Amino acid sequence: MIRRHSMRVAGAALLLVTLLAVSGCETDDRLEALSFVERLSAGDGAVLEADLFHPEVSLYRRYTGSKWRLDKDHVFTIKDESHVKAEVTFGNMRSDRTYSLHLVWIKPDGKEMYRRYAEVTRHSVRLPDGVLPDSTGTLPEYFTSTIEKRFGDEKSSDIVQRLADDPDATVTVNEVVYKKAVDLGYAKRNLKVDAKPRFRLSSRLNISREKERELGAYTLRIYLDRRLLHETPFTLQENT
Repeated sequence: MIRRHSMRVAGAALLLVTLLAVSGCETDDRLEALSFVERLSAGDGAVLEADLFHPEVSLYRRYTGSKWRLDKDHVFTIKDESHVKAEVTFGNMRSDRTYSLHLVWIKPDGKEMYRRYAEVTRHSVRLPDGVLPDSTGTLPEYFTSTIEKRFGDEKSSDIVQRLADDPDATVTVNEVVYKKAVDLGYAKRNLKVDAKPRFRLSSRLNISREKERELGAYTLRIYLDRRLLHETPFTLQENT
């Protein structure tokens, strides 16, 4: 498993090395991602347990009447109805840092087909100094109102209850907001309370025959803060 994964990320490691040499400086997240792919490409399985920010890319296929299935070879067949789905899991995210990410599908000629854009933040929610639940275990209304405005009614009750039960606690909330460059008013938000420092983004590409996709080598590119972070190649072939 590690051998297969390391072969796929070797090119990404070389790419990131080049980016670092050109830019001269990088964020801690990018440096950690570089370290991750370098160690993995060298066969260091222990890196999977290391506290390094990194993306893990899985590509899935679905044909007419079938369920999504993991495609380990990254070769997809064009049929009457066929789709590719990318799921990218990012590990070891930092708290109170907003990650601006783009998943971009690239054609064989190097031109962009489609992208999905999201902003992701891991919030650390604590009670401010001097704020405590009263004798009934209820937190001040001004505090609960602030939480409701920030996270909405559905999640805020869970957050408030956790803090009321343990005033010394820190409640983590992972917030994923999908956006559209062509529609600045669009925002689809997902919230997860008491989440691990990981998040997952997904994007789908329709490769059905009616789309008349070009055959050949494609690429899924991942951009962090509008700079290239990772590439995953895949191939489209005709049904034989």
